[in-house]
Amino acid sequence: MNEQRCSCNHCSCTVDANAVVQDGKAYCCEACATGHRNGEPCRMGDCKCGEVSQPKESNVDNALDETFPASDPISP
Repeated sequence: MNEQRCSCNHCSCTVDANAVVQDGKAYCCEACATGHRNGEPCRMGDCKCGEVSQPKESNVDNALDETFPASDPISP
């Protein structure tokens, strides 16, 4: 039998009959299917794909810090 892997980028789990199918891709759990949006862990306790999927603070774009504050007037 051919086992199908979860479509989550960093997940190493296989999907079973209870797979969550989203956009034609099979995921092992709802957390993987939603891309670990809120940091939800994978259903498999030993899989750390939820931790890997979340960007580290050092990798986050700081564009907001580089913009002008809302109190700055706009030149005509």
